[in-house]
Amino acid sequence: MDSKRLRVRVLASAEVGCVKKEPGVKVEEEHGSGSAADARDIKDEEVDISTRSTGGEDTEQTNDTDDELPDSPQRHVSAIQEAQLSPDGTCIFTTDYDRMFSVYPIDTDILSEPSTRSLTPYAAFKSADPLWAFSVNPYFDLNDARTTTVLVSRRDQYISLHNALWDVSQPHTNSEETPPVPRPVNISTKLASYKLIDHLTELVIAPASLTYTHSGTHFLAGERDRIALFNMEYTSDPISKIQTIPSKRNKLKGGGYGFKGVISALSISPSSSTSRTGILAAGSRTRYIGLYDAEGSGEQITHFSLPGLVNGRRVLGSEEERRLLGTGVSQLKWSACGKYLFVAERMSDALLIYDIRKFERGLGYCVGRNAMTNKRLGFDVWSAADSYGLDGVAHEIWAGGTDGHLRVWRDPHLKEGAVEADEVVKVGDAPIASTLVHSCGSLAVAASGCQELGENEMGKGRSRGGGPMPRFREWGGLDILGLGSY
Repeated sequence: MDSKRLRVRVLASAEVGCVKKEPGVKVEEEHGSGSAADARDIKDEEVDISTRSTGGEDTEQTNDTDDELPDSPQRHVSAIQEAQLSPDGTCIFTTDYDRMFSVYPIDTDILSEPSTRSLTPYAAFKSADPLWAFSVNPYFDLNDARTTTVLVSRRDQYISLHNALWDVSQPHTNSEETPPVPRPVNISTKLASYKLIDHLTELVIAPASLTYTHSGTHFLAGERDRIALFNMEYTSDPISKIQTIPSKRNKLKGGGYGFKGVISALSISPSSSTSRTGILAAGSRTRYIGLYDAEGSGEQITHFSLPGLVNGRRVLGSEEERRLLGTGVSQLKWSACGKYLFVAERMSDALLIYDIRKFERGLGYCVGRNAMTNKRLGFDVWSAADSYGLDGVAHEIWAGGTDGHLRVWRDPHLKEGAVEADEVVKVGDAPIASTLVHSCGSLAVAASGCQELGENEMGKGRSRGGGPMPRFREWGGLDILGLGSY
């Protein structure tokens, strides 16, 4: 048996703070390179890398308005909702419960740092409304300001386009003077606003999911019972819409065809993986997945329900089926080869795996994720281009749980039934909202966040019954982890 084990080291960490908040303000969420086998042979072992402690003073929540940033650079890190890596692997993007969108840089020499660096945001903006989804330009290049853009969905607002690194409201200068008080670059200025409106009621619709097409000239937005396709050059309306259910008036779902529900996850398969341009996978909160040709501009290929759902109703079958029950799709992700689709749900300990050649029947599934929560816990798929297994490419599935542990499954698509994690790594005590693995295979990112009621502490507000309202404590963290073997 190979003696190599996964070794993890914290390379950089954002400051972690605690804050007491008034519950009257409702927190809203969602509407070393080489082969996988050679570089990291995954074994059953738990490695504790939790070395930091919760710090900072308890403070009251302030009602910041839109387009404002905290005056102090030593700001509180809120519970992170979602994190994404830029396509070029140079930046980390996060949204949190304080309605902050933040951009953290990844230093090029981070792997050579002997101690843990302090991670602070390079750019940020604060929103007056909850942030529901965002998507990064697929051609994001740190050295080209024309590509460093990001789409953001906020409640009751148009979809906005921002430059993630530059304050476009300020004139460009060549001055090298540094400000006396460092602070994140304010990127709140909108480059464009894309209107998604219900023309019958004039209601502004904020999509629950966003994704760019591979060309970067279009993007898709998921709403209730529909997917809108936008041209980046046309802001007034979507150029087309996909109706996931053709008829709302029929008591049956689309006259017996289609599915209802908010489209909560979107993902497009790699265009070079099949003869198709790219398959759009759309997941709903009603536990359905639809597949569409030509990156969403073509015809529907098929749609299917997740295990435990028959004719739109949850059915308690065998113990194995009950183990796969969730409360709605939270994330979809394709493998690099484009042959496998991985599915995560809320309130589910399992990650489902589907083969593109037989979608109505799932393959093995990853269990023991420890994700029994309505909070969206993201996962990532890392593929080693130099590793060739039975199916051509080796895959590692990385996912975080509510217990602050990262879990890794190696090649679960080649196994049957319930697949236990090959590796368990302790990062901290807070739930890990997003897990990201750098394409080089030597770095991983863990974004976490937690909320809990304060003990014997009451806020200033009053409840509807007249009694005092309790406070709650909230904190978050962002860690860059170095991966190796020993």
